[in-house]
This record gives sequence, C-alpha cells and structure tokens, in this order.
Amino acid sequence: MHPFDQLDRTRLRGRPGAKWQRYGPDVLPLWVADMDFEPPPPVLAALAGQMATGDLGYSMKPDPSPVAVAFASWMSRRHGWEVDPRDVMVTQDVIQALQTSIHLFSEPGDGVAIQTPIYPPFLASVESMGRRLVDNPLRRGAGGYELDAEGLRASLEVESCSILLLCNPHNPTGRVFSVEELSALAELAVEFDLTVISDEIHADLVFPGSVHTPFASLPGTAERTVTLNSATKSFNIAGLRCAVAHVSSGRLRDRFGSLPGHIFGGVNVFGARATEAVWTEGAEWLADLMDHLGKMRELVVEGVGDHLPGAEIIAPEATYLSWIDCRGMELPVEPSRFFLKEAKVALNPGPDFGSHGGGHVRLNFATSSEVIGEAFERMAGALR
Repeated sequence: MHPFDQLDRTRLRGRPGAKWQRYGPDVLPLWVADMDFEPPPPVLAALAGQMATGDLGYSMKPDPSPVAVAFASWMSRRHGWEVDPRDVMVTQDVIQALQTSIHLFSEPGDGVAIQTPIYPPFLASVESMGRRLVDNPLRRGAGGYELDAEGLRASLEVESCSILLLCNPHNPTGRVFSVEELSALAELAVEFDLTVISDEIHADLVFPGSVHTPFASLPGTAERTVTLNSATKSFNIAGLRCAVAHVSSGRLRDRFGSLPGHIFGGVNVFGARATEAVWTEGAEWLADLMDHLGKMRELVVEGVGDHLPGAEIIAPEATYLSWIDCRGMELPVEPSRFFLKEAKVALNPGPDFGSHGGGHVRLNFATSSEVIGEAFERMAGALR
C-alpha cells in the first residue's frame, strides 16, 4: 500500500484545523483545499532545526531572501523558468499579494477580467475592493474546459478593464492552459494594456501529459505580469503562511515600492524556513505525492461514473481538486447541500465559484482510497 494511502482516521478526526472540524464527527470532509497527509520530512526537519536554535526573535533579512533564492532555483529546475531572486517579494499570503496588486494597478470602478468558475477569493476581492467583474467564463470544448480568448476580446472592446486575473493551473476545473491559449491572452493583455496577476500556486501539481507554462515566461509578458506562488498547496503547509510575488518589471516594481514599508508585515520564521526547505529538498516527496494523487484522481472519475448517474466530470490535468457537474442528476436542492445532509459528505458548493458554478460541486481527493471509496458509497446510498 502506498504510504500516502495509510491514513489514521482517528488522528485526522483529532486535528484542530477547519477541514476535519467544521462539519462534525459524522461527516467525511472533501471540501477545503487541505491535504490529509502528514507534513513532508523537510518541513519537520526545518521546524525542529529552528526550535533547536532557541531563537524566536527578530530574523536577519538578507537580500535576496533565502526563500526568494529557493524559489528561483525551484522554478529553474522544475519549470525551466529563469527568475532573478531580486525580483521576488516574500509575502504572507497569495491573496494578500493579489489584493495589493489590484489596489496598485487599478482604480475603484475599473474592470477586472476573470475566467469563471474561479477560486472564490478572486470574486470576493473584486467585489470588496470596489472593482467590476468582467466575466470571461471558460467554455466547454471537445477536450474539456478552454479559455475563450474571442469572448474576452469582445468584453474588452466594450468594458473599461485594467487587470486580467489568471489562475493557472486552474482552480476548480484543474485545467493546465496550453501555450497557445496563454499566448492568446498575452496578445490581448498587450493590445488592451492590461496588468496580469497570475496565480500559479498549483503549478507543481500537474499530472503526466500536461506541462505548466509560467505566464511571465511568454514573450512580451514579463513587463506587465505579477506572478503569485507558494509552497503551501504542493506541500500542505498553508498554516505556515508564506508566499511569493515575482515582479520583474521596473514599472510594476516601482509601484510596489511606493507602498509603506510594513504593509506586507513580516513572514513567520517557521513559514520561511519550511518553504525554503521544500523548494530545496522536497522534490522526492512531491513525486511520491503526485503518484498517489494520480491514483485518487482515477478513483474519483470512476466513482462519478459508477455511483452518480447523470453527473459529469472531466479528469483534472492538475491540482487535487475535481469539478463535478451534477446538473443532470436533478437533485431536489443544491448538490453540496444534498450530499452534506443525506450522505454526510462535505463538498464545496459550485455557486461559490461564480454564477456559472450552479449545479456543480468541487471535491478534494487529497486523501486515501478508503475515504474516497466510502464517500462515493455514501453518496450512492443517499441517491438510492
């Protein structure tokens, strides 16, 4: 049995985090994007090493940061993207950097283009900051979900838009957008003078057959792109609060430099040490993880086909999240509500991901085959 498949359900139930505590002891939680696995050994070693120093005081702040150096090396080795560590800002959170970028590169009332369905904090950020959503929904093509460059052009020709928010690999559909699709967006960004904020936090969770392309690596894109990333999703350390923002353009970097010096706060020393460790020593653990996630992905696709008549799923090309279309099931209530009440399985409700998410659910398969199997048995039983 794969080590990632040997989960202690009692230990999981005893965890204090949101995933296993929010819905109570009789519910299987396949919702929020936390994995059920133990932290990678490099994380445990880094945290223990920091504690062993006996120093939890102010940290030295070398320039560039060790986190930035580790990120640049990881991007080069894993994605063939050459990054200058001096162009990398270390922040506490991807959404923190995203909202700061929206503040810097648009004005209240400006349009922000987004491909829906989308990670809910994208939508909440646009609304709460007084910007207008320019919805550019993904379209269903022969091969799955696709970017609609023609639709985006039509919107940009009539909307006043300053920013394009991109999520690639995409949450919740799991698409890894092709070079051709991304290049079409890049041409529109240049033509309509858009700043691109590219959330690439799932870049390392790509399954065989697909290849992640950093948006800022495309010709003519670096000078207008803020790339956001973090080790938190790939290595299951979201609670350690550490992320990076890559900004190579002098024009964009000057705007960041105009902010008060402490607006990003300070990154927790444990988050920085753990992030540096996994981007330096985490490749083997990640390879084992992806092998397991590939098998769990297959179980989910089979589970939908075998146990959820009328539902549809397109196997994700990346992430440990699956986007399930339940509209053909003709359920009496919104699908996530039905499965929570009748099957005691917690899923993310599709409407949270935008108006086009109605009738869908997002399922997190970063768990064991036993948990996934029981979840589908419960859902099938509820339908019977």
